[in-house]
Amino acid sequence: MINIFKSELLKLKRSRFLEIVMIIPIFFVCTGISNFIRYKSTFMKHNPSIWDPIYEQSALMYGLFLLPLLVTIIMAILVHIEKTDNNLRRIVSLPIKKSHIYICKFLAGSLLIFINIVVFIVIVVICGNLLKPANSSMPLYVIYRPILAYFSLLPVMAIQYYLSMKFSNVFISIGIGTIFSIPSVLVGITKFWIVFPWCYAFKAISATHTSMPIPTGILMYIIGIVTTIIVTLKGIKELNNKDIL
Repeated sequence: MINIFKSELLKLKRSRFLEIVMIIPIFFVCTGISNFIRYKSTFMKHNPSIWDPIYEQSALMYGLFLLPLLVTIIMAILVHIEKTDNNLRRIVSLPIKKSHIYICKFLAGSLLIFINIVVFIVIVVICGNLLKPANSSMPLYVIYRPILAYFSLLPVMAIQYYLSMKFSNVFISIGIGTIFSIPSVLVGITKFWIVFPWCYAFKAISATHTSMPIPTGILMYIIGIVTTIIVTLKGIKELNNKDIL
């Protein structure tokens, strides 16, 4: 299984995925920083710390729109590349456990999302330190909230990966992911967001002890983990039964 995962990493290295994944968060952070600079007096009037507005302005659109859509596109294209010229069929025909193939490819896609989030954190930290006053210290949430957002995305990753493996047409999985990502803005302000995983990333990346009580946060991650396990097991079962591809 380790060798399979290594081969997946080599494929990613040869592709342009890494460059794209690393560039995207820079745009969102720059947008957030420009908003902060433009309305600095307004932001500082309500909060003397520059970290809150810098982080919130950067994380707003990033967590609300980009992350769910990024998961959708990465998983779809990652699988589509393998399905081109029946490459995935040939891989599955090899004397390798299909479950290992399914899991390793999923881990490769998950790694790309993680790299994207790490780049986001690094850029926010650098920009914040350049703009902060000398006596201002960086709050830890700048690091741990995006990491929590990554783990909250696991059910969406699992669902989009499953759909990408299930359907031969790449636009089906992308379309479904987009359809569910867009209404997350509206669902997120209702009490039903807890059963809609596409809301989780924004809730996690912007969560405070008042906006999301600890019991609610724990429930969100439990639902996410259970959903991830169920969808992954279903995908492995269908791949073993050759209902996928």
